[in-house]
Amino acid sequence: MRRLWRNEMRGRHHRPSEQGAVLAEFALILPVLLMILFGIIQFGITFSRAQAVEAAAREGGRLASLSSTSQADVQGRVDATLAGSLGDSVPTVVLEPGLCAGREGESVTVTVSVPHRIAIPLVLDRVMTLTGHAMFRCEA
Repeated sequence: MRRLWRNEMRGRHHRPSEQGAVLAEFALILPVLLMILFGIIQFGITFSRAQAVEAAAREGGRLASLSSTSQADVQGRVDATLAGSLGDSVPTVVLEPGLCAGREGESVTVTVSVPHRIAIPLVLDRVMTLTGHAMFRCEA
């Protein structure tokens, strides 16, 4: 009976030389795993913010398609749509070719641009611009 117990215990313990090898392998692979983890997190954040910018452009475009709308109204709608999703970034709103007053039936394009910082430790630290476009027909 005693021999069986000793055999079971032998299989569960690592030899001292194996424990050092496992620790060394873990130390080599840990930075790579952390960079992959941070990359996945940053990709998710960037994708979410890009979707928010596109939604803000659509909201601004809907409002810009009305003839009684001003540039400040469109900027306010875009800011309200992006509130809380971009941190301290300030969006830039461009109306092309301009407001819809007197241009019924033509189209207006709203472009929203926001700077976004991507930071992955030891690999990447860059600022890119997220852009959303929306085109609507001007209404009376």
